[in-house]
Amino acid sequence: MASASNAEAIKATEKTEEEKDALASKICVALGLMMTAVTMCVPTRAPMVLAIKKGDAAATARAMGLMSTCAAVIELLINPVLGKLSDEKGRKPFMMCTPLVSAFLHSLVAVLPGNLAMQFLDRMVSGSMIFGFIGPLNASFADLFAKNPQKLGMVMAKSGSLMGLGAAVGPFIGAKLGGARSFLISALSFVATSLYVNTLLEETLTEDRRKKFQLSDINPVLFLKLYKKKTLGYLASSSALASFGDYVNVYDINNLFMIKVLGYGQSQIGTFATLVGVSQILGGQISSRIMKATSLKVSALLGNFWWLVGMIMMGSARTTPQAFAALLIWTFGHQRATPTSSYLQKYAAEEGMGRAEIVAAQGNLTAYLKVLAPLMYSNLFAVGTSNGRNLPGLPYFLIAALTVASQAAFMKADPQD
Repeated sequence: MASASNAEAIKATEKTEEEKDALASKICVALGLMMTAVTMCVPTRAPMVLAIKKGDAAATARAMGLMSTCAAVIELLINPVLGKLSDEKGRKPFMMCTPLVSAFLHSLVAVLPGNLAMQFLDRMVSGSMIFGFIGPLNASFADLFAKNPQKLGMVMAKSGSLMGLGAAVGPFIGAKLGGARSFLISALSFVATSLYVNTLLEETLTEDRRKKFQLSDINPVLFLKLYKKKTLGYLASSSALASFGDYVNVYDINNLFMIKVLGYGQSQIGTFATLVGVSQILGGQISSRIMKATSLKVSALLGNFWWLVGMIMMGSARTTPQAFAALLIWTFGHQRATPTSSYLQKYAAEEGMGRAEIVAAQGNLTAYLKVLAPLMYSNLFAVGTSNGRNLPGLPYFLIAALTVASQAAFMKADPQD
């Protein structure tokens, strides 16, 4: 099996640029399928937990913030391990297995939809499995294109479009199905994702680039390897600060904001989540073209600027047209951190780190922040909406400030192509 996997990898890395692009497109489709399964439950989990909490929005915010934080704690433990194992065993095994774990847990939620403990278990473990899939997937892109940061950035931006497609289709289906049925169909979608990876994707990690896993590699502070050099450290900090605005960190607050401020129900939340996905599709295409026409640095600056504007607009929104105007602006900022990730691959590889290890170290750092972010956002939301206060946009204003800090760190790094 190992020799067959290596033969696949050699074949993949020896492809022409056109053939590599074709393989990258297939990998992007896998990401789209995974995100369809993941986001199918985005419009349904919050209303289910809200019902369990008997309509208490503040209590729901705290509960869902705690779920996300626990998922991040699990990521802290498994990210370094999965990254190092992927650099030894290859990318495909993890891209096949992690969706199956999520499929099993979503099936349990479908059977016990009113059980808060099951909601917690599913959100914690399946949330961490998202990285278990995306980490090796991004490492596959690096296997193919890491020697050219600009090309890698363009491919990762394209993958953002397919991620957006999944994030558009998933909530649309989930909102139509509702409750337990959305979790059941999501589980089947995870299984389909695993089958697609097994059947249509080739291994990209060659034998000569594999790094043997050792027990000493189990390192909950793997991210410290990204601070060996000044430029690398600033890039890591920029990536970390940008992650506070990542969709996985804000979608619970998005949903609660829609419920509390705009009075949305499940169907309307699903529509908004679908349009977030559409904006990601467009954003990936636009960012890829900007990178091709200009540079990674220009793309980062524009992405961070528009994300700043969009977050301020969302935090200030009180009507549906205002919220959708903010969402339109988000389109141009979804890929703001892609240039940073491309440069991280270049500079960290120069320090002897494996491709998946780099992704894992980056994920390890952002996982620490994921422990903080959901609780911080949920508590800010609770403070802003309790005791007569009407400041539900506080989390968005904080993200705007952190976006400015992310761009400042990127400029301080001053990476070179």
